[in-house]
Amino acid sequence: MITTSTPITNSHCLNQHAENISSEFFNDLDLMFYESIKSQMDLLNRNPDEETISKILAYSKSL
Repeated sequence: MITTSTPITNSHCLNQHAENISSEFFNDLDLMFYESIKSQMDLLNRNPDEETISKILAYSKSL
């Protein structure tokens, strides 16, 4: 009689490989998303006047 089986180490190795591929995929996806919104984020960059900053600080202290 012949007994066949899959060693545990092989299935573990396959699972680890799948996790690595998945992690790389999501890292690439995150980078692609960042690159797609980077120009719009740059438009949000503002340099407020000192007067605006002082008004915001005064308001936050009044709460």
